[in-house]
Amino acid sequence: MVEMPHSSLHPSIPRHRGHGIQKAALVLLVACLVALWELGEPPDHTLQWLVCQLASLQLGLLLKVICSLAEELCHVHSRYQSSYWRAVRACMGCPIRRGALLLLSCYFYFCFPNMADLPLTWTLALLGLLQAMNILLSLQGLTPAEISAICEKRNLNVAHGLAWSYYIGYLRLILPGLQDRIRIYNLQHNNMLRGAGSQRLHILFPLDCGVPNDLSVADANIRFLQKLPQQSADCAGIKGRVYTNSVYQLLEHGQPAGICVLEYATPLQTLFAMSQDGRAGFSREDRLEQAKLFCRTLEDILADAPECQNNCRLIVYQESAEGSSFSLSQEILRHLRQEEREEVTVGSVGTSVVPSPSSPSTSSLSQEPKLLISGMEQPLPLRTDVF
Repeated sequence: MVEMPHSSLHPSIPRHRGHGIQKAALVLLVACLVALWELGEPPDHTLQWLVCQLASLQLGLLLKVICSLAEELCHVHSRYQSSYWRAVRACMGCPIRRGALLLLSCYFYFCFPNMADLPLTWTLALLGLLQAMNILLSLQGLTPAEISAICEKRNLNVAHGLAWSYYIGYLRLILPGLQDRIRIYNLQHNNMLRGAGSQRLHILFPLDCGVPNDLSVADANIRFLQKLPQQSADCAGIKGRVYTNSVYQLLEHGQPAGICVLEYATPLQTLFAMSQDGRAGFSREDRLEQAKLFCRTLEDILADAPECQNNCRLIVYQESAEGSSFSLSQEILRHLRQEEREEVTVGSVGTSVVPSPSSPSTSSLSQEPKLLISGMEQPLPLRTDVF
């Protein structure tokens, strides 16, 4: 069974597309060459028919470009700033490359007059008929996979814009000062946020985009405690815009088991609302795909953001896929405990933190550490979903 590539955030989040289509085309090319060799076709005859097909293809594409240009010229002022050359480039791609291919095609077409006993006028009429049928009947329309690949390659997805907006308009503003706000909070509340997992902002990513305004609605074992000290900044003409984050307590078997700064990724509410509004033309399948791409894009952005390093953790989950026994509070606790283990693992390689034997594991990092210097040169890497 082939292992499917996926993001480290969640198994259902795909990674960027690779070069599978080019590899498949290469295999097809080799298979066709072997088949022609087995059939014993003369190479010059094969070359003639290949050139004929390429010439016909280029002439057909030229007719398609003319049809596309007829529509784009109606929008030359609004879409192309009154530049007819830009409209032509939009329809043809690179005019130099397209023109060179067309000239070569015409040259070879007339150099091999015996390839087809058809006059040029008849050939153009036939190609025009085929292109007209293709356009009217959408016989050569892009498949959903091709559209998705183009949108991802050129960053045209809804998820791409939402991820960058979320980072630039929110995370980039609050994450650099998060540690200072947590220290102030600890001074005011008897050092409550003291574990390794409590020093980060934990952002919840339900892939079904179900984002309630009250976390206790999602899980009764998640209880609001207090707010972190507010942060204010001038933004887009708004003086002293206030940003705030909430501290939650997590219960396990009715007892406090962890405390952390927690919130949902608010752009998921936009995706959910779009799927509920018919004007958006956004299906549930589109919502799930864009939610996954949103998580992956944000992961890529934060991985290259020095000001966000080690300040937040993305918790991605898909409740429907986990089954009826899924518990959000347990999923968050699992991440908190894993963060503490990662902190101890990294510390044990370079500067180890050795907890007191009598202290519980959930608070071991808040104890007075003992320093042990290891002989290893390189530290072990952290998980990629911690920024």
